[in-house]
Amino acid sequence: MPDTPPVPPLRLFLSYSHHDEDLCDRFTVHLSQLKREGLIAPWSDRLITAGKDWAGAIDENLNSAHIIVLLVSPDFLASDYINDIEMDRAMQRHQKGEAVVVPLILKPADWQTSRFARLQAIPKNAKPVIDWPTPDHGFEDAVLRLRQMIREICNPAPLPVRVVRSVVSRHPWPWALGTVVAVALLVGGWLWSNSQRYFKQGADLLNVGRYQAARPWLEQARKWNPLSRAAGCGLLAADLDAARSDQVGFERRLDEATRQYPRCAYLKVLSGEHEYDLGKQQANYDESLPYYKQALSDYKDAAKLRPGLAEAYFDMGRVLDVMGDPDGALDPYLQAVKLSPGTPAYHNNLADLYFRREDYDKAIAEYGVVANLPLSALLAAKIYRLQNKLDLAAAREEDAIACLKQLDICLKEPDEQRAEQTQDWVLDISPTREVRLVGPAEKQCYAELELAVTKFLQDDDSLATQTVPSTIGHSGLCHSRRQELTDILKWELRRLGNEVPQFTNASDAFVSKFLN
Repeated sequence: MPDTPPVPPLRLFLSYSHHDEDLCDRFTVHLSQLKREGLIAPWSDRLITAGKDWAGAIDENLNSAHIIVLLVSPDFLASDYINDIEMDRAMQRHQKGEAVVVPLILKPADWQTSRFARLQAIPKNAKPVIDWPTPDHGFEDAVLRLRQMIREICNPAPLPVRVVRSVVSRHPWPWALGTVVAVALLVGGWLWSNSQRYFKQGADLLNVGRYQAARPWLEQARKWNPLSRAAGCGLLAADLDAARSDQVGFERRLDEATRQYPRCAYLKVLSGEHEYDLGKQQANYDESLPYYKQALSDYKDAAKLRPGLAEAYFDMGRVLDVMGDPDGALDPYLQAVKLSPGTPAYHNNLADLYFRREDYDKAIAEYGVVANLPLSALLAAKIYRLQNKLDLAAAREEDAIACLKQLDICLKEPDEQRAEQTQDWVLDISPTREVRLVGPAEKQCYAELELAVTKFLQDDDSLATQTVPSTIGHSGLCHSRRQELTDILKWELRRLGNEVPQFTNASDAFVSKFLN
């Protein structure tokens, strides 16, 4: 923005896709009070009158706007005109300080890698407007944040200005030095406050292991306070997380980062995760044990340095679990869930622990917190089968199949969709062995086979007769993983037959008829 603060009303330009006209119109209604107070003069291409050069009108208003609001949606991102014309000019003016660009997230969309991804988005936490209780709730939050932004644009740092004027006018010389110190303290406090605000957003993401999502917030925190060691340590952790595939380079860089930030809890977590991964790569448990012990020590150190670090407790539970101490893993898992309720991995691991302890009601409750995830639904279905609740089991399996076919519908958050597409499913085939299912096709095959088993237990073998050949038959979609999928089902049916006598014969019959 110019050195001299602009005088309201500020010109506000709305950039949107015509596929989102209804939401744009609703947002314009929410801007009415700001307009009535004389704070803004909103403009969109809906105001272009018949016969007027629409491209010229857009350029004129885009080039004169103080604030440019991007109404982000999949259609917005898909528009060539918006991205090639409006976006280019908007970002140029933002970078030159001539205007402020504000992304307003209307609908879930893959915008985190866009040109405006590092800008502060509204509403709160960049939660899409349509995902609030109603769009009006989302627009209300967005307008409140715009109001605060307008105050900052029109009256930046008012308190330091008043202090300088007052002191200089009364005591221009004796108090000059004091004035400089006072202003420096005020400005320093203002910078520190802004830095802390951004760092908190980044730290909340680091605390649950979302290093790359935290990076833009940490960069903003470092921008406001270049001396912030907390932001510096978080950025180093994000850099290291992105370099995990290069094991030698990772170890060297981790060692350098630890020397620079010896009390950085996030680096301790990454060190522990590296040791844990090395342990998993060893040929036997005795060779793995030293790595697991070092990982556990690193996680404990991280939790001491930052007690609110949920990822440290989760990883602590995970390594205790793999070391054969599920009782010891319970408290760390519970602490992770307490610190970050709703994080899928935390609830799933806790539920799995309850499942293995045969505390089925607690396991179902934990899976229920993240019930929209396909694997959580399938694991809950296993428990329902053990409880002889086959209708509930079939319903959860059908939910999982539907979700795998349309991830963008059942998983609203882009991070959840990416995680489901890229993360393996790890499933038991014995008390000490497990297999991984990789990619959408293998997960889909497994989900369909699980539903076929449940229907067979309900005395309906028609689905199994159709599903088994189409998934693991000679020409089936997942024939290459026939052995692994067969091993998973045999292990589950053996447990089911042992724990629920009335399903013993049916379990054996399914194995004999379809899996041998």
